[in-house]
Amino acid sequence: MLKGIDISHHNKYQFVDGTIKFSDHDFIMMKATEGRGFEDPMMETYVKALLPDQLYGFYHFARPDRNDPYEEAKNFCSVVGEYGYGAMMALDWEAQAVKCDINWAIEWLNEVEKKYGKKPLFYCSSYYTKKIGKVLENNNGLWVAHYTKADKPKVYTYPFYAMWQYSSSPYDKDVFNGNRNTWMKYVNC
Repeated sequence: MLKGIDISHHNKYQFVDGTIKFSDHDFIMMKATEGRGFEDPMMETYVKALLPDQLYGFYHFARPDRNDPYEEAKNFCSVVGEYGYGAMMALDWEAQAVKCDINWAIEWLNEVEKKYGKKPLFYCSSYYTKKIGKVLENNNGLWVAHYTKADKPKVYTYPFYAMWQYSSSPYDKDVFNGNRNTWMKYVNC
């Protein structure tokens, strides 16, 4: 298993003060966008701080209660740009999104796949995996959030998880369910 973190502009001060050290992690997942117009102001700084050959990825915080999936996918792809071809991709489905139609997520996932030629992961809570059979049918990997001392989270409809966010203290910590070669298969490199 690989160890990593997921970060956004909310972690700016932990990054600047040295609490977050990229060298301590096998991979870094960075917030790129939210909704149809927000660009994470720290994404470019984080990209430039990546170590040579460090595994990385980008995620989008979905706002299906406000926008259509095509606008949000366009925003994500525009901001990620060329960085996306060597990166893991993910759709963050939480907050108001869990009250929305899962078909919205399928449309976003498919639009990003068309652009980059790889299937993005789908991020949600462990409990919510009971409701995402359509995402599994679409063959998107699962990034599950579950803060537990157990050996692994429950993923209900999924046979396994690709990534597990197991802690949010002092920042979001994750494990990837595989090695570097497995990661590269998700990334299509």
